[in-house]
Amino acid sequence: MKRYLAGLLTGIILMSGLLLFTAATPAADDSLAFYVNKLESLLNNELAKNRENGRFQLQSHSIDRTHWHYLLDTATGELYKLELNRTPENSRWVLLTEGNFDR
Repeated sequence: MKRYLAGLLTGIILMSGLLLFTAATPAADDSLAFYVNKLESLLNNELAKNRENGRFQLQSHSIDRTHWHYLLDTATGELYKLELNRTPENSRWVLLTEGNFDR
């Protein structure tokens, strides 16, 4: 019985050591700085593709089952309001105010 128990414990220790050894990853790829740099490069690449990201800001309000949706174009300063229709396909954005600054 002692031999059986000693063999079982030795096997468990060897298996756990093998699993720890194979599951270990390099410390450089596991640091917070590595992931922040990776995220920053991804965001820079996405923003370089399309310079108009973040150009439009949408505001939606609902009071007593009445809904208002406004869209601000931050590049020109124009404000649009969504004119709702019974069918969503026929809803349209209408210019509410012109931009109040020169570009």
